[in-house]
Amino acid sequence: MKEEEIYRELLEEGLDDWIMVDQVLYLAGELAEQSGEPPREVTERVLTHLVRGGLMNVGDLGETGFEAWPGDADSVVRRVLESLDAVDWHPAGGGCWLANTPAGDREASGGTR
Repeated sequence: MKEEEIYRELLEEGLDDWIMVDQVLYLAGELAEQSGEPPREVTERVLTHLVRGGLMNVGDLGETGFEAWPGDADSVVRRVLESLDAVDWHPAGGGCWLANTPAGDREASGGTR
């Protein structure tokens, strides 16, 4: 598995629904296992690419549905990593969520959306 495949898989899943951070951890963990890199580093790179690239937002599920976290990409990624640290990297469905942006939907659809 390559990082580009992780981006594509997450964005394609994001076309239909919001993505639990657990899915990011699972895919990043697979790549980390293959590459010998620490899972945290791979996870941080994946999140940074998606959020800084304007492809996905990170947030919580609230009364209005998906509610994106405020802040710039770096502060949002840092918040995700801190929240994962707080649960020893085992959010078990209780962590944050990711949602495609319109740019993420276009990317996932091959630029046709």
